[in-house]
Parts: sequence; C-alpha cells; structure tokens
Amino acid sequence: MSRQYYRMNPQQYEEMEEFYRSLGYNERQTKKLCSECFGAKIKIDPKKRYSDDWEFLRERNFYENESGGFGAMLRSMPMMGGASAMMRGAPGMMGGVPAECGAVVEDAMPMMMPEVQMEPEFNTATTEDPRENEKQSPLDSPAAIFSANVNSASWAYLRSKISTGSRVDKSFVRIEEIINSYDCHLPRPENGELFSISAETGDCPWDDESEMLLVGLKAKKADGNMKQNLCFLVDVSGSMEDRWVLVQMSIASIMSRLGDGDTISIIAYSDETETVVKKLDCKDKNDCVDAILDIDGIGGCTNGSDGLENAYTYLTERYDEKANNRVFIFTDGDFNFGITGKGSLGDFIKEKRETGIYLSIVGYGFNNFKDDKMETLSRNGNGNYTFVSNPADISDYLSDKLMSSLMTVAKDVKISLEMNPAKVSEYRLIGYDARALTKQEFHDTEKATDGIGSEHNVIALVQFKRGKASQEYPGRYVKVSTEEAGDELAFVEVHYKNTDGENLVKTRSITDNELKEGKNDNIAAVTLLAGFGLVVKDSEYKGNANDDMLKKLLSELDPDKKAVPYSHFHIIREYLKNR
Repeated sequence: MSRQYYRMNPQQYEEMEEFYRSLGYNERQTKKLCSECFGAKIKIDPKKRYSDDWEFLRERNFYENESGGFGAMLRSMPMMGGASAMMRGAPGMMGGVPAECGAVVEDAMPMMMPEVQMEPEFNTATTEDPRENEKQSPLDSPAAIFSANVNSASWAYLRSKISTGSRVDKSFVRIEEIINSYDCHLPRPENGELFSISAETGDCPWDDESEMLLVGLKAKKADGNMKQNLCFLVDVSGSMEDRWVLVQMSIASIMSRLGDGDTISIIAYSDETETVVKKLDCKDKNDCVDAILDIDGIGGCTNGSDGLENAYTYLTERYDEKANNRVFIFTDGDFNFGITGKGSLGDFIKEKRETGIYLSIVGYGFNNFKDDKMETLSRNGNGNYTFVSNPADISDYLSDKLMSSLMTVAKDVKISLEMNPAKVSEYRLIGYDARALTKQEFHDTEKATDGIGSEHNVIALVQFKRGKASQEYPGRYVKVSTEEAGDELAFVEVHYKNTDGENLVKTRSITDNELKEGKNDNIAAVTLLAGFGLVVKDSEYKGNANDDMLKKLLSELDPDKKAVPYSHFHIIREYLKNR
C-alpha cells in the first residue's frame, strides 16, 4: 500500500498551525487542516532543515509502515519560494510539536536515504515587458491615457524575491503596483460618489529640474453585507504540486471570512475537470474544512481554458442576482492544454465578462510562473490578480484586503491626465507601461479595461518640468499655439462604468493654487516607492536615482527604522542590504 506525504520542518509546521488559528479556526479544525493537504498526509520531519521556502513536494512511501524511512523517496527541486516573515518571531513558534497535533511525526532513524538532487529546472516564467512611457511635450501628446491597475502580483513577487535574497527579474517590475499596494491616505469619496480625485505635488529627488504630481483616485467602501456566491477553480496539475500547501491555506483564508448565506463551489482541474463541492453554505466552518480536505491533487496537464469554461458555466447556472458572483482561480498560469495563447485567452475571457461574473486570480510559483497570461485574464475579465509565495501574502491580500478583491465598485476605469502646455514643458507618466491607451480606446465604451474594488487606491505619478511647451513635431496642417489657461496645471478625466454597466464620466481640474494650499500627506512616500521601482527596474529614466538616494529618503520618512516586517519600507531596506 502506498501513501503520500509532505515533509515539513517542525517550526514550519507550527507556523502553519498559527496561521490557521489566526484565521479563527478552532483547535479541531486547525489540526484537521494541518494533517492533510490535497490527499497527502503532512509529515513532520525533525531532521529537515528550516527554510523560508514554502514549496512542499509530495513524497511517495511504498511501505505501509509510516516510519519506513528506507522506502521513502523524496523528489526535490531548487528552493525558489518566498519568506514566511509574517509568522517569524511569534510567541511559541520555537517549541516542540505536540503529539496530539494529528500530523505524522517521523521517527529518528540511524540511516536515511539522501535526498535526490535534481538538476536545476529551466526557467520558463513569462511576463510582458513593454517599453516604458516616454517623456512627452504636452503639445505633441497632450494627455497620458491609461487604464487603472490595482493588481498586487508584481509587488508580491518582488518582495518575495528580495526577502529571500533571490535575483529580481526587472521585467516583472510594474511600478504602479508597488505604489498602489501601499496604504496611501487619500480622501474618501463624498455625496454618494464612487470614488474621489485628489492631487499633491513635491520635488523630484532624481532630477533637480523636475517636480512630481500625484493624482489619486480613492474608491468608496462597498456594501459589506452583500452575500458572496463564489466558485473556487483549483489548478491541481503537476506543475502546481509544490504549491498545493499554499493553495489550501489560501482557500482556507478566504473561507474564514465568509459566513451564513455565503456560498462556495469548488472545481478542480488538470487535463480534465472535477466538481469537488457544489454550492456549500459557509455558515458551518466544519463543513468548510471538510470541503477543503476533499480537494485531491491529480497531476497531469493544465487545461486552464476548460477549467474556466466549467467554472463560468457552473456559476452562470447558479447565478444569484442579490450576491457577488465571482470565480477565484488558483494557478501558476501554465496553461499547456486547450486554449494556451495570450491572444486567444484574452478573446475567451472577454466573452465571459458579459456574464456579469467577476474574476479573481491568485498566482503561484516562480520557474514556470506565467505572469503574462494571468495579466491577460485579469485585464479582460472584470478581474484582479495577486501573487502568493508565503503565508504573509495570504494574510495580506486574501484576508486583510479580501473585501477589496471581492467587491468591485467601478468597471472599465480609464484615466486621461492632460497637462497644460502653458505651464508644463515636459512630462512623463511613471508606470502603467502595459496599461497605455489610445484616445480612441479611451472613448470606446466597449474597450475592456481594469476595474477598482472597495477602498482601492489608484495613483498616477507624473514627473514634469515647468515652462511653456514647444511643439517638437509640428504637423503640416495643424499648428498649435499655447494660451494662458489661468491657474490650471492639469485636467483629469475618468471614464468608467458602475456595476450596472452604465457609462459615466468624472472630471476635475488641478490648479497651482490648490496644490500650494493643499495637504501633501502621500507624495514623499509615493516618490520613494517610485524611485525604488526605477532603481530595481534599472529604468532608462531613473536619472540620479540610486541606493544613496533611497537611503536618504528612507531616513527622512522612517528615521527610527520602525518599518513593519515585510512592508514596503522593510523590503526597500532588505534590497539595499543585499546589494
């Protein structure tokens, strides 16, 4: 009789236990969740060295005796996972594992078979790497036009790499995601508005001749009493095997926030799909735990399009007009069966957005991580997208900030930021390189773009130079002359849809007088984050941005070095320390 296990260091096991307790699961539920994952027993191995890595490959033991160490065969892979900084230092984390914990504890053995060291895998991770936004004259290009982006995947990936001292692939760095994941204190919308628009200004630390303009959108708080009708689509293909522990923890985190009247369904997919749970009411957490433990790791190919087709069909048939209907997909995006190309996936998911069902994507992995495909799904499917490499990511985005992911406030949010050529000679939008839109796309109400969720921040940071613009590339028939436009520095126009699909427009003028008299609560921190992004990305527009500049800005913002572990300031310090 063969059995399957996950080996786990005792301290790491305790971190997992503490994670489930922090979500509100009782001791019985915690022990059940910690004893098994996707059909395999969790085995505590006192000899296994502690690692920040949260990858766990299944081990097949061909002896019925659970302590049969000679028959245990362990497949191992290069350690690529993220830090478990959230749990480190918590009380009681270093003690022994209680005998009644429910997990299999491996006995000490005089002889152990060595772990089989596999050759390093080829890195097949893929992402978009668009050209950075260029410096523009307001007479040649009057406005920076782009779609909103409240995804957090790039920032989560970046901080995981930095916290483990791994090399950062600069093509994965999206500066707007670094900024928008930071908790800026923007003014809340008033008088029933879906979002507010505010502005701040400050100096540019990497270019003495430039200034910074921050334009921020703050979404309203959504109705927290709306019921949830969710379908969890779980990738159980072979490429996800080492991440199944994290997936189980992710699902448990979301379910811990649901209650009476909220319903979930679970569909597992690899080369085929299987309905694991049908429309379970989340009022009983014991039933939720049992549903999670019913998910089994299948292995095989990844037919993501078939899985999505089944999830959308399933949820369409059970659509609840009084609830938030949403598909959560847990995957590395390595779609290698069915519809696999980015373009085809984009067309496929555009059709699904017409169902009124929203999409949330939770990404995992490193070496085979298909960031570009998950970006495509998110951008075209009324979606949002985050990345998970450790328990801290789960607590942050799938627990503390879950409501922002669940509740969409505005759809297809497109922003035009027009600079006054009488006051601005040159400007550059920082970030949103893959979100740039043409003027035609901006006015096209059918153009699928990103939405924003409950209390989300969307921040546009523009580097600009004062002065009167000149038309560097004059046309033969159209010539533009600038006229003084009073005190107006810039004009913001936002096109969006409410959740009923109604097309709406919101505009706002930004004046020098307003900027002079207004508060500048966020500009220093946002400028630091943008400078950090420029340095990590090794941007051609980084100017004088370097490590010394980052250290100086950090000391001014956080002189006592009290940055919370795994927070933005902490990660910047870790990056500088590892240089």
